[in-house]
Amino acid sequence: MRINKHLLLCLYLLPFTFLYSAPKAARVLIVLNEGYRPEEYFEPRKLFDNAGFHVKVASHYTGNVLPSRPHIREVPPVPSDLTFDKVSVDDYDAVIFVGGNGAWNDFMPNPDVHKILLNSMKAGKLTALICAATGLLATAGNLDGQHPQFEGKHVTGFFEVEGMLKTLGHLKYDAGVAKQPYVVTDGKLITGRDPISAKLFGETIVAALK
Repeated sequence: MRINKHLLLCLYLLPFTFLYSAPKAARVLIVLNEGYRPEEYFEPRKLFDNAGFHVKVASHYTGNVLPSRPHIREVPPVPSDLTFDKVSVDDYDAVIFVGGNGAWNDFMPNPDVHKILLNSMKAGKLTALICAATGLLATAGNLDGQHPQFEGKHVTGFFEVEGMLKTLGHLKYDAGVAKQPYVVTDGKLITGRDPISAKLFGETIVAALK
């Protein structure tokens, strides 16, 4: 009886295939505010999906999350997977905070969002914030201005939060070059300046997770 050499080789190698498994896709949490800036969600989200990441969206309330009013008719509602108070950062490899006008209400004074940021940074997760959301680096655990949590970190962010980042958070703010995309990386912390930086922000996150 003739024995197929290729079949024998496959049978020999079969037990070893169980010793190796494909790399797990990165697990990404996007923390989204009601009134978010569309570019800052959809540009990175497209890149995350193309990279095969497993993405979840957390918001203040259950249901769909709407963008800022001028953009409501431009983009579809984003379904929320869980609320801020249900987030466990241990379930994710990266935690992303999207900016927009809603960040001032949904993020800055919200203890649940503060907890997500503080726990993500403490656990050494890749933590990324863009535009107005970067203001969280000043307010999280520090609403009285006496307990800056991320003092000395090199960051960028929307010009409207520059003052609070510097004076309240004691952070090293870098504005970059006007009208050009700008992102700053400091260890596991990634910050994006504004909507025009959204694509670069997403690309930087994807590269860091691969």
